[in-house]
Amino acid sequence: MSESATKTVQCPRCINSRMLEQTWKGIPIHICMGCGANFFQAGDLAAWEGWRRDIPTTAERAAVHAPAKLHCPVCAARMEHVSFPVDPPIEIERCLSCQGILLDFEEIRRIPEIGRWAASHRSGAPPR
Repeated sequence: MSESATKTVQCPRCINSRMLEQTWKGIPIHICMGCGANFFQAGDLAAWEGWRRDIPTTAERAAVHAPAKLHCPVCAARMEHVSFPVDPPIEIERCLSCQGILLDFEEIRRIPEIGRWAASHRSGAPPR
């Protein structure tokens, strides 16, 4: 059992709402029972999407990073907003320490767009 599964994980978006660990597609995810936010530990979003990294390199380079007021539900470190240049932009929160990623329902639904955007913008890819 993982360390995070043995302690209470509080949602960084809700007051007094805990996140329950569930397994989807073989990936452990902490899900807030209040707002529905999903927290992926480092490497788990990549496994979920079938990517090599949680955020494809091309998308990471093009993203805009800004401080967030949220703290990581697992390690309590400060999180950052990461905004990706898709239309409309997708903004997620990522922990600056453990690299976990917090997504709401709409972000989780749209996350494959980041991979498609990155694939179409890699050097050598045909312009769209």
